[in-house]
Amino acid sequence: MNAARENPTTELGARSNSRVPGLAGLDAPRQLRRPGASRGRISDYVYDELCEAIRYLRLEPGAALSEPAVAAWLNVSRAPVREAFARLVEHGLVSVVPQVGSQVAPISMREVGDAVFIRNALETSAFQQAIGTADLDTTRIQQLVDENREAAARNDIEAFFETDEQLHHQVFTLAGVPHLWQFIRGTKLQLDRLRRMNLEAAIANEEIVHEHQQIVDALARRDEAVGVQVIHQHSSRILVDTEKLRDEFPDYFES
Repeated sequence: MNAARENPTTELGARSNSRVPGLAGLDAPRQLRRPGASRGRISDYVYDELCEAIRYLRLEPGAALSEPAVAAWLNVSRAPVREAFARLVEHGLVSVVPQVGSQVAPISMREVGDAVFIRNALETSAFQQAIGTADLDTTRIQQLVDENREAAARNDIEAFFETDEQLHHQVFTLAGVPHLWQFIRGTKLQLDRLRRMNLEAAIANEEIVHEHQQIVDALARRDEAVGVQVIHQHSSRILVDTEKLRDEFPDYFES
């Protein structure tokens, strides 16, 4: 990861300079089609596949989307694709540009800020509830920090992102409210796109791992003051670390 730090945006820039690959750059997704599958269910499938591709930057801001191309990619008819597009537009992930067509929408910093606020408030509360439990066991969350650190060391972006997600989910599990993480996940689609950009540019990844360890240490010590402070710093870091990316990739962000 140190090599990436010498030129933080090398990998991200290489992807951008080759221009957005769109659907042609994606692997074939898992197949849902079963005899008798309802159109509503297929529409949900299309929405989920596109939503995850956008969340993980496999479809980058500005990537062109068309109903025929998506229908062919997912092996479905155009009607459920049209319904999925409408939901994606409603959720701010796809925009319709006159005389151009549908494309992946730019990142909304307003929605990123909202997601940071929600995540910080709920994770702080979860931390406070977790340290109040009698049988607090930090073994699993420490394992996740170790895996997160190893992923950072080998510059494995997918593993880094996944262990990061699992680690924060574990805070809610320790608090006895694991379902709240699914609610948070639904609010942070724009935030996750930005997180992926930061991870691929290797911005502050070492600091992120250090903060993860601080959160777990505070859990183990039942140290509310330190835990709340680190969670706030950790949640808000993305807003500070993003400025360089906004300067280099202005088309990726809402103006």
